[in-house]
Amino acid sequence: MRPSLPVKCETVDMSTGKVVKTETVPFQIMPPPAGACPVCGRLPAHRLDEPHDAQSLYYQYSFFAEHERWPTWRDALAHCPEAVRVPWERALRERGVWPADDGEQP
Repeated sequence: MRPSLPVKCETVDMSTGKVVKTETVPFQIMPPPAGACPVCGRLPAHRLDEPHDAQSLYYQYSFFAEHERWPTWRDALAHCPEAVRVPWERALRERGVWPADDGEQP
């Protein structure tokens, strides 16, 4: 199933420039190309035990469509084994990009 996001669509009368209709329509996200990670769209696909690309637009929008919030690096690492997750989290904290949504400082 392709992710779908609700977006505002306005129909404009080209002769007057006035908005004649506003509606919410589904916006379909194209799937990643062959050989890419089906979750984050990274090409070439990363190994299954590696994090998803949290900066990928495909990952961000498809995650938002499913969870109604933007993903963080914590989300991108959630499926990783501890041996992978711990060093990634440390490196992301050092760079100040680890999410501070748990009350901790980045």
